Amino acid sequence: MSILKNAIDSIAIGLEDYQSPDKRRIISSARNISAGILLLFKYKLCELSPPGSNESLIKQQILPKINATGGVDWVGKGGKTVDVQNIKKRFESLDITVDWKRLDQIKKYRNNIEHYYDTQNFQSAQGLISNSFLIIRDFISEYLNEDPKKLLGDKAWATLIEVNEVHEKEKLACVDTLETLGFFNDEILDSFKNYSCKKCGSGLIMSSEKNMRAIEIEYTCKSCGNTLPYEDIVNDAVSEYFSHEVYLSYKEGGDSPITNCPECEGIYLYNEKICSSCGYIAEHECQKCSSPILPEELDAEPFCGYCKHIMSKDD
Repeated sequence: MSILKNAIDSIAIGLEDYQSPDKRRIISSARNISAGILLLFKYKLCELSPPGSNESLIKQQILPKINATGGVDWVGKGGKTVDVQNIKKRFESLDITVDWKRLDQIKKYRNNIEHYYDTQNFQSAQGLISNSFLIIRDFISEYLNEDPKKLLGDKAWATLIEVNEVHEKEKLACVDTLETLGFFNDEILDSFKNYSCKKCGSGLIMSSEKNMRAIEIEYTCKSCGNTLPYEDIVNDAVSEYFSHEVYLSYKEGGDSPITNCPECEGIYLYNEKICSSCGYIAEHECQKCSSPILPEELDAEPFCGYCKHIMSKDD
């Protein structure tokens, strides 16, 4: 059985699990659809693996081997295949573009559905399937050069379309309530749009009131009814929203986009120059030497870390 057939079967079974009246199969649905997407990715790596390399691009271990002409070939070894992080690295090297933020959302939905078993519901799974639909459709069309409807089959394709349309309608209604609010910054608004309920995993978060300051009201999960104030959401929402940029700043160097607020210890948006929790605007230029105050030095403002250190020694 080929990897591609395994991928298509896994997605189809996941959709059948979702349609079952037995809520216990929601977990199986999340696992199967997530696994199907990763198998699609691995199939593409298999396609691109050189002939005779033992499908090297999907293997965790790739070793050099002398070929018949005295040259060197890279050959896959062992049965362990690449994980998500290695797939990302190989896709980036091969100029294959995937919406990794959306894939992270799928992973988050799956983890929440598995972990919060007692509060799961079909709306929680809808978010996973809706995000999956967009990744599956685009990847099959662009990188497998196939018609997604034909490859997946009419039944699975119709289910994906239907679930995506229902979820997008619900999501739009929730987003409309958030967009009436006064947030400190548009980035914070976007983080709330992408936030998932910690109780059930759903991304259907709406405001309890409209046309108010965002910090003053409560927010409700449309799926399970969980209600939380602004301060109980904002740190998680902003951390998750900037997680990829934070990862890149550690991996590739550069300033982190977020740091601790010197005023309230909430999350401070360094590039936007505002705290997501209290709205505090910190000094970004040292009052003594005029150097930029780096994110990790912001607790020393209005001075940079060096000047603060020298001044403390003088004391």
